[in-house]
Amino acid sequence: MSSITHTAFLLVSTVIIYSCPNTHASKIYTLDIPFVLRNGTGPIDLSCNYNVREDENGLVVKWYHNTDQIYQWIPPMPPQDTGVIDGFAEYPERNLRYSNSRSIIHLKMATMEMSGEYTCTISTFQQEDSKRMKMIVYVPETDATIYVSSFNDSHLNVICMVNGAQPRPILKIYIEGFEMDNYYDKTVKTIGHRNTHSVKRSAIIMNALEPLLLECEISIPHTDYKRRERMVYYPTQMLSQTSSAPMYNIDATSVIIFYIISLSM
Repeated sequence: MSSITHTAFLLVSTVIIYSCPNTHASKIYTLDIPFVLRNGTGPIDLSCNYNVREDENGLVVKWYHNTDQIYQWIPPMPPQDTGVIDGFAEYPERNLRYSNSRSIIHLKMATMEMSGEYTCTISTFQQEDSKRMKMIVYVPETDATIYVSSFNDSHLNVICMVNGAQPRPILKIYIEGFEMDNYYDKTVKTIGHRNTHSVKRSAIIMNALEPLLLECEISIPHTDYKRRERMVYYPTQMLSQTSSAPMYNIDATSVIIFYIISLSM
């Protein structure tokens, strides 16, 4: 009985030992990539930290941006790059000295085109491993404007128009500090115009008898970017216009001047 038990133990031990031959094989441990960056930020590093066993050979390191290969390194040859990092990438000497432990792409600056998913892969004749991470490069708006037009005899149309922000921003309209949830156009429209993007959101409000503080909040998803464009709407500025007038752009400067003149009178 003991002989049978001893034989079974040896068999199980053998299975365990030979079922995990690659416990210490080449492996990527960490992929260090900034998650959120503002367009033009730099310099930045994309770092892939890995381990390759001494008995492995034929190391090849590749990087991908989304599905496009942008980098290849076969030590001791110098790295080759293309695509979105072409012209922006540099390679520190420390990267070339430690070919069995890390691959570092040093970028002079981040551009909007670099947004996306990055994948680092390492492969030898024996093993292969990969890891991926997402990087968001955002662009603040070039300008934001609040428009007010007559919707009918009793209501106004408040429109917030934002140009140039990427990724597409989220807009919210506030009247006297309260967020409007009765959007006239609930779909945020993106319009291509000279390689920029315009996003519009509008809301219908009751025609006011007193000045109103109008605000448009602009935020970019998955980032901490958020700001508000503000203006004061004066009903008297609309009284001199006919209801058929299409739209009025009241900037902050004209509002302040109007307010000072009103006080002096």
